Amino acid sequence: MKKIILLLGAFYFAFAAYTTIEAKSHIGEYAEVCGKVYGIYHHKKGHIFINLDGKYPNQKMTFIIWSRYKDNFNYLNFNGKTICAKGVIKEYKGRTEMFIKTQKQIKIK
Repeated sequence: MKKIILLLGAFYFAFAAYTTIEAKSHIGEYAEVCGKVYGIYHHKKGHIFINLDGKYPNQKMTFIIWSRYKDNFNYLNFNGKTICAKGVIKEYKGRTEMFIKTQKQIKIK
């Protein structure tokens, strides 16, 4: 019985959902993070930066799509919508971010 409870507990925890503000306290965790898209920046090297819950440089979190993955999905329809993504929450220079590789990681609410 203990193994089933632990397994169910791990399954629940593995899919924890956070706001962009809560995500800052969960660096290194695999989770789902949701926020409103305030801007999409196309870097000259082809990378895509999706800023959530604030315009750059005041965004609460950024979803990053490296140039080699950007053809995997349509990110242009995200602007102004609330989206959620699953992945590992990371921090870079005090900013919370998540790398996105496939469409399966993202959903529009």
